[in-house]
Amino acid sequence: MHTQVIIIGAGPTGLMAACQLARFNIDFIIIDTKPAPTHESRAMLVTARSMEIYQQMGIVDKVQEQGNVISKFAIYMKGREKATLQTAEAGYGLTDFPNVQAFEQFKNEELLYEQLKATGHDVLWRTSLISFEQNEDLVFANIYDKSDPFRKIVVKASYLLACDGASSVVRQHLALDFAGGTYQNKFFVADVQLNWQQPLNKLIASLSRSNFCAFFPMYGDNNYRILGTLPESFAGVDDVSFDDLKDVIAENIKLPLNINKLNWFSVYKLHHRCVDSFRINRCFLLGDAAHIHSPAGGQGMNTGLQDAHNLAWKLALVLQGVAGEKLTDTYHTERYPFAQWLLKFTDSIFAFMTGRNWLIYLVRTYLMPLVLRMVLSKKRITRRMFRVLSQIWYSYKNSPLSRQFIKQNLKFSAGDRCPYVITEIDGQPQSIYHLLTEAKFHLLCIGTNLDGGQMPDHLLPYIKIVNLPINEGWQKLGVKTSLYLLVRPDNYIGLLSDEISPALISGYFDTFKGN
Repeated sequence: MHTQVIIIGAGPTGLMAACQLARFNIDFIIIDTKPAPTHESRAMLVTARSMEIYQQMGIVDKVQEQGNVISKFAIYMKGREKATLQTAEAGYGLTDFPNVQAFEQFKNEELLYEQLKATGHDVLWRTSLISFEQNEDLVFANIYDKSDPFRKIVVKASYLLACDGASSVVRQHLALDFAGGTYQNKFFVADVQLNWQQPLNKLIASLSRSNFCAFFPMYGDNNYRILGTLPESFAGVDDVSFDDLKDVIAENIKLPLNINKLNWFSVYKLHHRCVDSFRINRCFLLGDAAHIHSPAGGQGMNTGLQDAHNLAWKLALVLQGVAGEKLTDTYHTERYPFAQWLLKFTDSIFAFMTGRNWLIYLVRTYLMPLVLRMVLSKKRITRRMFRVLSQIWYSYKNSPLSRQFIKQNLKFSAGDRCPYVITEIDGQPQSIYHLLTEAKFHLLCIGTNLDGGQMPDHLLPYIKIVNLPINEGWQKLGVKTSLYLLVRPDNYIGLLSDEISPALISGYFDTFKGN
């Protein structure tokens, strides 16, 4: 069996990689040991950056219809609300998706799986990776189909993507060190039907000396996800049931509540680990196979989705003969620093929220509420928090793919996510992200009109020209005269220039060539 890419794992990361490769008409095979998509998952939140990817794919409406907007985040202690952040429209003016969006992981998987099938592809379920070898040109993977155990299948591919989670078989086969550690606290998660007097769009984090609990509102009336740490009294207890924790939850939140139904429950350990390299020859590691961390901030699943979004277009250009292996090397260059930052960021939040040290407890109980009440009332700070938690802040400005030739004093640079600007599209004010939906580069020509005759002929199939006026939105960002943004397929700025020419564009694409 021959294909261009073999994807191991059909969770959110693997399915996103498959959907993105399908957009570029790249041939692939995706396998998973499960018999079908799972309905058991831990991730809850979809960031604005991930929503923008879904928007580009034309499926974001389903997330908004089937998800739940969280409009308030509150911290409770001893049954009292100590600090509140109004999250409704917190990112207004920054993105088309200014809210905190709850959309469970299994729903993301269902959404992506349906999109994958709509492109004419499917997952090879009940199929396992047994072993693989690679040379300078190809990967040879031995896979096992549980429905046909006597059939030996060898898949020959140009690349292998490891999207097979924290216990990645690919990572183990490559003998990569998964450096990091395991948190001392065990974690639990429960999907329940819950009756209480709290609004259905309010996320509550309840802190105590002994443990931490959070209550996430889910789609549908009275559906919640409760997650938290086990108290020290459960240390060494292997078989913990939800009934064992009902009193623990009630004691923590100290609010009247009635749990009517348990839909799913799990106890697990949390890890914080990362490999040193996201690429080994023709194998790439994505999502939890490359990095895992605490659920603080709702970043995990979203980071995997963005790993796939970053890598897929690069593989496509190489396989289409437009670029060399130098381009795929930038997957590690761009995504590894973010993974390292994320580990430190989530570690610090998790340690503070769950730490049992008496000094941390005193700061968390008495000082933190005062500070939060003061800072959360400032719009500038809440917008900055939204930018970080939504992942729209991150820039690849240090990437070799980010080049700029400008004299204007702009509020953005090459490597940044494309600026969020409202313009008139089909007679309606809309963000320019509605124009960035094709599986190619977009050349934004601000304040000028360019046609295909001014483009290198060999690159015409890979670049779409978008002419836009210099309106108030661009002026606020420092644009005074003509400006050109070559926006990558993942909607980050690759090239930023005051002038444009076929030679400049060709020169930019030449940086992709070579091995």
